[in-house]
Amino acid sequence: MNLDRFEVATKSEVIDVVIAASDDEQAFHLVDVELEKYFLKVPEVEDITLYEKKKIRDGNGFVIYERGTILNS
Repeated sequence: MNLDRFEVATKSEVIDVVIAASDDEQAFHLVDVELEKYFLKVPEVEDITLYEKKKIRDGNGFVIYERGTILNS
């Protein structure tokens, strides 16, 4: 089983989606499923890119960095 990080591009933004799946076909399908569950109105998707793939094992993860967000303290 793999832990996959996708970048979903819409007209106005990029949405990061992380999926656990046994193969790429199932993973791409689950991206659509998760978008439908998360958004009340699913955004119009222009592109889905498999950005990063890792085998699931103890101690695995991803860093999801929000581009353009600056916090002032």
